[in-house]
Amino acid sequence: GTIPPQLGIFWQLQELYLDGNAISGTIPPETGKLSQLNILSLNTNSISGTIPPETSKLSQLEWLDLANNDISGTVPPQLNNLPLTNCDLGGTNHFACPLPA
Repeated sequence: GTIPPQLGIFWQLQELYLDGNAISGTIPPETGKLSQLNILSLNTNSISGTIPPETSKLSQLEWLDLANNDISGTVPPQLNNLPLTNCDLGGTNHFACPLPA
């Protein structure tokens, strides 16, 4: 399946774990509406496309795990402004360099 854009209506959601669920498609931009999200873990799926720039609106995000998908493109530099204590973008992804410091 895919991540439905309607997920954005759950703005009070604090943790989202969808690891290893054979999710395909892209990360919907509406994910940026999850203003209370602390943890976004989507590792080991078949997610493609890019990290939407709207992800940088997740001002409470401390844990971002997108490892082992098929995500490509550039990593939005605005992610550096988030209070991330863990950020795993590795594995089978194909990001363009340079990655944000």
